[in-house]
Parts: sequence; structure tokens; C-alpha cells
Amino acid sequence: MDEEKEIVTERSHLLHDGTSRHSSNRNSDDWTTPTGIAVPFRVKIIVLCILLTELCERLTYYSVSANLVLFANTHLGFTNPQAASLNFIFTGTGYAIPIFSGFIADSFIGQFNTIYGSSLIYIIGSIALVLVAAPYNLPFSVSAKTIFYIGGLAFIAIGTGGIKSNVSPFGADQLSDADPILIQRFFSWFYFFINVGSLVSFTAVAYVQQNVSFFYGYMIPAISMALAIIIFVSARNCYEIRSPKGSLLVDAARITWQSIRIKLCGKANVANNVRIRSIFDYAKKENGGSFEASLVEKIKPLGHVIPVFVLIILYWTVYFQMQTTWFIQGESLNLMLGNLELPAAALSSFDTISVLIFIPIMDYGVYPLIRKIFGRSPTQLQRIGTGMIFAALAMLSAGILEKFRLMDVEENPLPQIVAGSTFNASANISVLAQVPQFALIGLSEVFTSITGLEYAYSQAPGELKGLIMGLFLLTSGLGSYLGSLVIVIVNAITRNPKISNSEWIPKDINNGHLDYYCYFLSVFMFANFIVYVIMTTFWYKEDYRPFKGVKEIVRPKCESAAPDVDHIQAPNVNV
Repeated sequence: MDEEKEIVTERSHLLHDGTSRHSSNRNSDDWTTPTGIAVPFRVKIIVLCILLTELCERLTYYSVSANLVLFANTHLGFTNPQAASLNFIFTGTGYAIPIFSGFIADSFIGQFNTIYGSSLIYIIGSIALVLVAAPYNLPFSVSAKTIFYIGGLAFIAIGTGGIKSNVSPFGADQLSDADPILIQRFFSWFYFFINVGSLVSFTAVAYVQQNVSFFYGYMIPAISMALAIIIFVSARNCYEIRSPKGSLLVDAARITWQSIRIKLCGKANVANNVRIRSIFDYAKKENGGSFEASLVEKIKPLGHVIPVFVLIILYWTVYFQMQTTWFIQGESLNLMLGNLELPAAALSSFDTISVLIFIPIMDYGVYPLIRKIFGRSPTQLQRIGTGMIFAALAMLSAGILEKFRLMDVEENPLPQIVAGSTFNASANISVLAQVPQFALIGLSEVFTSITGLEYAYSQAPGELKGLIMGLFLLTSGLGSYLGSLVIVIVNAITRNPKISNSEWIPKDINNGHLDYYCYFLSVFMFANFIVYVIMTTFWYKEDYRPFKGVKEIVRPKCESAAPDVDHIQAPNVNV
């Protein structure tokens, strides 16, 4: 298959008078932005395919994670802390894999092939879960089922991790010649479609799993993943596919290590500090290092994004409480709504609904209004920090609810059967009392999670895109691992050998203090926000301007080459 290759500059084709160089080719099928940039109908179709692919993949993922704690409790005999830790580890692994899948995509097989190959691994894991939950008398012990189940989760974690680091930049790259506003809106709609899949998972699929059968409840996500593969591959000949350029992952690690070592050991060969604008400058040959200045300059954006990413880790620890401690809390609240028994995982849908409501409100209402009044929108860093506040408030809300739940369950216990197991629940407090905490964490997503994804993409030159997107997703993985570690540490500190069930999160949370745990995370999150404000106020005077580099694009068969345009010099970026 012959494919035309063309080197184009990654920038907005915008003239000084605000018009597009392609405006003469605009037709009625094009999108237009406030600055007049047109997007061809072909691009709308392929972006829609990518968004639908992400919707189906997220439906699969959240259908697995939504009731993972419940399945581990009722089918594998896990205790609450064990089930929560399994969920944290599964989630953390899924978000840690992208750093490696991004390296593979950038260095060897490209984003499209990485997404496709990861999808095939993904569906193997999905089928494995269907077999574990099969309603047949298979000759497997609980231990064997546990091993097989964890194996299926491992395949799913690898698959979702391979997709995560590549699908959003792959979609945004289809708009590389469009106005930056369209890129921002792409990430918003990308997140919108994620939450549509999440909404279906936490409501319809969770209901099937809890009240019908895990067999059918796991079959639905397996079918959804198969559909995701079909949709993604269907637009293969229309995608703009960039050739692998190689990854700077290994070089970045070596330069970082050498820079820190030279700085700490005082071995820099620098007469004055004029040439030292970043810690990475110590790795340059002229400053006593062993790397060419041009290579060091390429990895400098890491020095700008990593401190921000580090302070986002705790946000994810709070965020993933939805599927762990908040789920455990929901099991012990009254699940009945009239004659209908709500799935314990259904409350996560209020996080999703919150996101679906606030995305268009912020993008088309609040941000334009702020821009009109103050002359500029909130910066990416300001939006990320705002989300941290809402996350702290969400944990505070969860703690207050748990305090009242513990008092009520002692006076009015309600034996409640969930997926065949009995839990002592609060008779007078409905599970709907969790709505405020889920709504607050959903609002925090709109600020921190969506903007974090946009921030990671905007800071990355071509060679670092996979690496920086992988690092951002790694913050989610580390946050999830931290969540598992926090439970272990908290229980170890609060355990009294002389008193049974003295831990904050014991096997039966009615005997513990989940409220104290929630207050602890709320305070911890707010302290993290204070550090973030100090750092971004004094270190980051303004948002780092997006890196503009040169990309090699393989033009799709269904589109002719774009007309020649004059090249505009990319701005110099100082870190």
C-alpha cells in the first residue's frame, strides 16, 4: 500500500489577520471555531470513531472495576481490606502500564498498532472473567478461580494501559492543524464519552451483576470491547498516522540521573550560572555532563510537568475511593428505593452525571464568561488546583455521612443481602445520601482530570508525547497504589492487639472508623493543595506555552495532500 508522506509543522494555520489559510476550501460540512479555523467532515467522522472506541473501552473497564470489590467479597472470599487492595492494585497497574506502552508506540510500532494490539490483549482478559463467572459446575477450587480471575484482570490492565497513553493523543493529532480551542474541546468531549461509558457501567451493567448474574454482567463488557475494536479499525484508511520517531524515555532517565548527581556532588564545570536555567542543564557537555545540548533541550519540558504531576498523585488516591471505601460504605447503607434495590456501585453514576453536566457548562458557559469579563480564561494550573479543593470537600462529605451512618446502624441495623451475602446496613439512611460526595468528586474531575490530560498533551514535543502522556497516567497508577498502601498503614497504626476489630477499616466497617479515614484524606488533600498553590505561584509565573515541533504525518488514503503553506518559525521555549 503506497502512502504519501509529508512533513508539516504542528501549529495552527492562522494568519496575522485571524483567517485560516484553508478558509477558501471550507464547505458546509466543516466545523468552524471562533477564530475561523475549519475542520473537514472527514476529520469529524474519524474523531467520532475514536470517541466511540473510547466509550466502549471505558464501558468495559468500569464494568469490571465497578463491582470488583463485591465479586471478590462474595465469590472469592476476600475481606473488605483485601478486596479494596485488589481494586487499588488492578487500577494502579492499568495506569502504570502507559509509561511502557507509550515507549513502545513512540519507538517501534506507532500509536495505531499499539492501540490495536492492546485491544486484542484486553478482550482476552474480558473473556477470562466471563469464564470465571460461568454458572456451570466447573471443576475449579476457589483458589483456582482466584488465580484465573487475577490473571484476567492482569490482561485487562495491560490492555487498558496500552490504549490509555495513545488513544487521546492519537485523537488530538487528527486535529493538529486546527485551532487550539478545538483541541481543548476534543479533550472535553473525549472525557464526556468516557463518562457516558462509565454511566452505563455503573447503572445498567452493575445492576445486572448484582441482581441477575456476574456471568451476564461480565459478558456485556466483553461484547463492548469487541465492538470497540471493530469501530476503531473501521476508520483505518482515514486516520493520519504518524510514524514512530523514537522515544526519549531512556535518554530522559539518564539525563535526569546525571543532572541530579552532578548537582548534588558539585561537579559542574560552570564558571557562572548564566547557562543554568534548569537542573537538566548540568547534563550538557559544556557544564560537565556528557550529553549534547540539543538532546538536553528536548527533555527539558519534563522539568516543568513532573512537579505538577507529583502533586496530582494524591488527588487520584482520593478519586479512587469511589470504587473502594465508598463502595464498601454503600453496601452498608439502605439500598432500597421503594421496591427497587439499587446496585451499590450505582452511586458512582452520580460522579458521571456530575461530569456530563459540568463539562458543557464550564466549556460553553463559565469559561467564556470569565474570558469575557477578565479578558482571559483560568489557566490550566489554576483549573487543576480548583479540582483539588473539590476533592478535599468530597472526602469531608463522605466522613460526615459515615459518622451518622455508624450511629444509625448501631440503633437501627438492617440485614441486607447483596449478591448473595448479608451486610448489616443503616435502616434509616439511604444510599442516595452518598450523592453529594460523588457529585463533588465529579466536579473535581472536570477541573483536575480533564485539564491534567490537556496540560500533559500541550506540554509535550513530538518525541515526548507518549512519555509525558504516560507519566500523567502514571500519576493515576501511583495514586491508586498509594491508596492501597494508606489502608495498610492506617490499619497497622490503629490496630490494638488487645481489642478485636480496632482498625479504622476492619473486615466489618460497622466496627471501625471509616469516618476518621475520610477526614484524614480530606486534610491530607487540602494540605497537598496548599503546597500546590505555593509551588505554582512562585515557580510557575504563567502556564508553560505548548511546545511547537515538526511532525511527520502519513496522509490517509481518503484525503489528498493539504495545499502548500508557508512555514512559520516555532517559538523558542525557555525552561
